Amino acid sequence: MNKHPVWTYSILLVALMALVAFALLQGATTVSLSHLAGQQFNTLFNIRLPRIIAALVSGAMLAVASAFFQAALRNAIADPSILGIAASANLFQVLGGLLLPALLFNKFIFALLGGLVAFLLLLQFQKQMDPYRLILIGVALNAMFVGIQQIFTPTTGSTTTTTFATSTWTTTLFLVILGIIGLMLALLLAPWANYLKIGDAQLKTLGVGVTWVRLILLLLAVYLTSTVTASVGVLPFIGIIVPHISRYFVGHDYRQVVPFSVLAGAFLLLLSDTIGRLIVIPNEITAATILAVIGGPFLIFILARQGRATTRRI
Repeated sequence: MNKHPVWTYSILLVALMALVAFALLQGATTVSLSHLAGQQFNTLFNIRLPRIIAALVSGAMLAVASAFFQAALRNAIADPSILGIAASANLFQVLGGLLLPALLFNKFIFALLGGLVAFLLLLQFQKQMDPYRLILIGVALNAMFVGIQQIFTPTTGSTTTTTFATSTWTTTLFLVILGIIGLMLALLLAPWANYLKIGDAQLKTLGVGVTWVRLILLLLAVYLTSTVTASVGVLPFIGIIVPHISRYFVGHDYRQVVPFSVLAGAFLLLLSDTIGRLIVIPNEITAATILAVIGGPFLIFILARQGRATTRRI
């Protein structure tokens, strides 16, 4: 644990601001603030800026959602993309396109419904299985939801590619409003996650309603995940990478883990999207692809280094 979290936060915040400035000015065409007019102004404020904000908010939301999944399930490799939550949310928003116009609010409602369905399915197994079997169930659910989605995608004409390239001010502001609500609740509920590091029996003797604490944190995590999925699609491995890095730098107190994860998640996703934009100009690689390249080896490293210990102290 870092004994000087103020410095850690400060360095991360400065790095984040520098990355935002770089992402804003660099792309297929370099924008100069000294000659900002016409097409350059449109590129900066109507194309890159909403995309950057969407990436920042999405990264923050997914990182916090994963931290809460890990706390509530006592499983340090729990991630909404692995548990099937994100895939189910994506499936339901695609199916929703068969019933209602593909409006933002409709997509959010169907994505939230899908996230809840996967969540309820996981709850059926959570008490009966060890954490690693629960992850395997999540992987199976994820594969099933993705397969069903592929069947229906040609019918709806929906695209399932995760990309920030289509971000507009309308979609971004919708995401920001719902994201602020969710992240504010997460900061308020962060101390609750600390309770779950204590055994259930001991918590009950202290008068803590452990079932309600766990349920509320999980529902908030589902809300955060579903909101991002409805807006930009499925983004893998943020929950594997960011909470672990956060706990390394600021310790295991969720009053520190949650706000640090907000900044670190925003940084990681914006970095991934920026790399994807610049690495093969004029084409792009999606942020999801960059995250998979980074996150896969990171997960293998965690499992190889800690084994079953990854589920003990979170």
